[in-house]
Amino acid sequence: MSQLAEGSVVSGEVVAIKPFGAFVKLETGETGLVHISQISSKFVEKVEDELSVGSAIKAKVLSIDPSGKISLSIKALTDDRPQRSGGGGGGRGGRRGGGDRRGGPGDFEDMMKKWMKSSEERLSALAAKQKKGR
Repeated sequence: MSQLAEGSVVSGEVVAIKPFGAFVKLETGETGLVHISQISSKFVEKVEDELSVGSAIKAKVLSIDPSGKISLSIKALTDDRPQRSGGGGGGRGGRRGGGDRRGGPGDFEDMMKKWMKSSEERLSALAAKQKKGR
């Protein structure tokens, strides 16, 4: 049985599908989870839309926690390609369809927090303006 390491690419077979992701039996005999957010760069509404039991997959090992839970990502194998080193192509001009986004779930959460704060500030200002007008 080989030793898994974070960052390594592994092969396996989907053995179970749940609403939150797919369990994959690895060639090492261990089982890992591909969370629904790690299946594809595009939005995945249902795991079954992308994977099925018996599917052979390749995934990147994201983490192995102390209890032995293995977190896998299919998306990480495709997300690694578009990131280029060096200059050129930066900025928003060349994007189509938002497929070249950088960053992970943390970026989305930060964006949502900023939006919520801005929205609350606007609602407060509107309420104050309406109260003042009465």
